Amino acid sequence: MNRTAHGGLAASLVLSLALAARGQVSLGAAGDSLTDEYAEETYNYAMNWLQQLEQYRAVDAGPTAAEAGQSGGTWGEPRRRFFKNDWARSGATSASLLSGGQHTGLASMAADIDHAVIAIGANDFSPAGSAYINIYFGLWSAEQITSYVNGRIANVSTAVNTVDASGINVVLVGFPDYGVAPVTWNSGVYTDPARRERVSSAIRRVNDGLRVIARAKKLPYVDLYGLSWAMFGSHTQHNSTLTIGGVNIRLLESDTTGHTNPLAGFVHDGVHPHTTLQGLFANVMTTALNLGYGTSLAPFSEQEVLQHAGLSYGGSDTIAAQLGAWTDYVINFACLADANEDGFVNGDDFDLFAEWFDVADAGADYNGDGFVNGDDFDAFADEFEMGC
Repeated sequence: MNRTAHGGLAASLVLSLALAARGQVSLGAAGDSLTDEYAEETYNYAMNWLQQLEQYRAVDAGPTAAEAGQSGGTWGEPRRRFFKNDWARSGATSASLLSGGQHTGLASMAADIDHAVIAIGANDFSPAGSAYINIYFGLWSAEQITSYVNGRIANVSTAVNTVDASGINVVLVGFPDYGVAPVTWNSGVYTDPARRERVSSAIRRVNDGLRVIARAKKLPYVDLYGLSWAMFGSHTQHNSTLTIGGVNIRLLESDTTGHTNPLAGFVHDGVHPHTTLQGLFANVMTTALNLGYGTSLAPFSEQEVLQHAGLSYGGSDTIAAQLGAWTDYVINFACLADANEDGFVNGDDFDLFAEWFDVADAGADYNGDGFVNGDDFDAFADEFEMGC
């Protein structure tokens, strides 16, 4: 399902065939501490989503600096010691992603990688940051909030455009919401659900803009905001556990520096999701890659998610009843003819599009011009016939 109208098609196709022959998906990334290797941190007893895919799936994120014989054992900022293809940096915002050159560095590797995940935004609305404080306490006007929202969308747009233009197939990840995480609502500072909702509203506006970018560029989009709410609950109803493979992960607890509480939802800083939750993040990333670009990466089973964290399987799968399907958190804009987003283009998609078209639903605005008319029907029919 790789896009055909794309710069660097010939080189990308050759690389994809070579990687397929080796059974590997070459993957790069840009973002923040959710994607920067946990191995760089004091919580290196845990693994994030990219580390787990590199270790347990046919994903190649590049050599470490030591493996490549880099001077001083480091790649230099924003990368550090580990995967060559991972430009994500702990603490990054969408602005520092640009100033730090994550996007240009990633784009420069188009000869070496064929897929990349851009996952930024947690720190743009961090509870310790000015945006969260000003929006929560009502210190910013509506105009100031709009300006900030538009600035985040513009930052991500610049990053996406740069990497996309290089010929690398991009997965775009929406901003998550710190507000539903225990570190925010249980801090003793941000105790008002209505005020936390003010910030969430601004984050949703950013994500609306990111979906417009993904649609225009025909990229798969990961709804990390929706997944975070499904995991942790709402502003008024907090989840205390998430049951994976019959085992209760304690969302309100943090591990210790000695890693004595692997059942905790967070590592010892109370901020970063532990290995189990990051394993679930890995599953939505693989789902996006599979739907958008035809990779064949198997999501981790619940037993594997637990095993990666050193935990025993509880005997039955329990996550779907709480979170639904991984496809619920991926919009496959890479193939809009897959209207029901089940990974296939068939009569079910045509029937659904026809229903939308009959009532002028926004889902039938296939070309994204704000209108539902014959142009949309023709464009849908053309891509439907090709099967993406």
